[in-house]
Amino acid sequence: MAWTSVEQVFACAVFVPSAPLLVPELTGPDADEADAVRDATRHAFAAAAPAATTWVAIGAADRPGSSDGAGRTCVTDVPTSGTFARFGVDVGVSLDPSRGAPAGAPAPAEPMPLSEPMPLSMLIAAWLREQAGVGALTPVVIDPEASTAECARIGGEIAAALDSRAEPIGLLVVGDGAFALTQKSPGGGLREESVRLQHRIEAAIAAGDLDALAALDPDECAAEGVGGRVAWQTAAAAVRASARTDDPAGAPALTASVEYADAPFGVGYVVARWER
Repeated sequence: MAWTSVEQVFACAVFVPSAPLLVPELTGPDADEADAVRDATRHAFAAAAPAATTWVAIGAADRPGSSDGAGRTCVTDVPTSGTFARFGVDVGVSLDPSRGAPAGAPAPAEPMPLSEPMPLSMLIAAWLREQAGVGALTPVVIDPEASTAECARIGGEIAAALDSRAEPIGLLVVGDGAFALTQKSPGGGLREESVRLQHRIEAAIAAGDLDALAALDPDECAAEGVGGRVAWQTAAAAVRASARTDDPAGAPALTASVEYADAPFGVGYVVARWER
């Protein structure tokens, strides 16, 4: 299948962390360590929001094998509404403003087709949707142990699904980097392996390097607590599939910009945008 029409509608991708601390109610008024990444995340999505009329949110399930009860690697039928209550404060959010609770309100009860509540990655996406005031997000939730080949397949399927759309499309890509970047990191302290891997991840996103993201090793990423691999590899595959078929490089020309790259809590957070 040719992806030329997708090339015409793909507008941008926004990369953000999958971090509850982005939500002010979860950190309290004195947790100023989160201010910079929170401000960058809000700004990046708000700045990109007008470029697309349809947004797809891509992120990992909370645990391996928990993306759905039937063992599927990728699902889109996640609950429309959710809450950050399990992270300490009952802040309700919704992926669809026509169906869910307003921000700050408990989520209404609704049938849940999955064995899990809304994954953290989709909670973050829903919170950002409300912050930017955009319409409904289409969720794509991927098993965190999905292989590189599975991510490539899912990315191609996303592109194929968007092929029939006539409006500009944006990807909201939610995921964290390595988790052993400082002495007090959740990964048990500073590890040079984590630092080197995080630098490669940041360089790949900053350059819009689809090959470098596709080359991330699942085992290495798992060892260093990289939660964003499946989202990044899926997004890279979707963007690659949006290339014109007559492009000898096999990839679209991207303008990439990084608004934030740091590890305030020992975990690598990257906020960036890719645009045509």
